[in-house]
Amino acid sequence: MQIPLSAFRYLSTYPREKKIVVEILTKDLKRVNRADTIDELINEARLDYALGNYTTHKTAKSLMAALQH
Repeated sequence: MQIPLSAFRYLSTYPREKKIVVEILTKDLKRVNRADTIDELINEARLDYALGNYTTHKTAKSLMAALQH
């Protein structure tokens, strides 16, 4: 997996343990790491679900309308 440096956001430092805590933007991870296998596609879908990046539909018509945009 490749992580672009621009995806990191500094949060804090623990000098005694020589550690830093950073946040990584998931959209940048997706941008540089395309899913190639079914396992990766499933894991990407799980990540999207956990992050709340999904929509729900009550009818097939509304689903089809969303997929066309």
